[in-house]
Amino acid sequence: MGADGKEFGALTFPSLPPWPPSWEVRSPYLHWWLVAFMTSVGGLKAAGFLRHDLSRIAGLLELVGGLVFLPCWPRVLRGLGLRADLCARLGIWLILAALGVIASTKKRRSPVCWSQALLALELLRSQGGISSARTGALAMVAGTVLGLALAQVFDDPHKKTA
Repeated sequence: MGADGKEFGALTFPSLPPWPPSWEVRSPYLHWWLVAFMTSVGGLKAAGFLRHDLSRIAGLLELVGGLVFLPCWPRVLRGLGLRADLCARLGIWLILAALGVIASTKKRRSPVCWSQALLALELLRSQGGISSARTGALAMVAGTVLGLALAQVFDDPHKKTA
């Protein structure tokens, strides 16, 4: 459960987070950041910009997670019959799976990738406890396994390796 006793109850998107920022109200800021950053970066990758191995697949997962599920849009909630907490979790899990796909490539050393993973895991932990963060870590592992499998399927035999 979140610090306020309501699981995922402190997320305010699309309303602005409470002011001033503080550690106690970090969840709405993390939520806003992940929606804005992961949707933007995911869209760019899915469109073919920010190109690297498996970037389009990772970008599509980031875009869907950050744009469709993470904001907990009322139309999505009604249309899919989801509760807001599950919708937010789905968005974070998709983002973490995308970051796992990236971690399976040569971009695994990117501090941007790992910082976003830590922010997503902290949002899960702050709102749903350690078990929620563990589930998020499993989503990232699943994304890594997916990325490794896709790399085998789409391996270019003419690609030069060091």
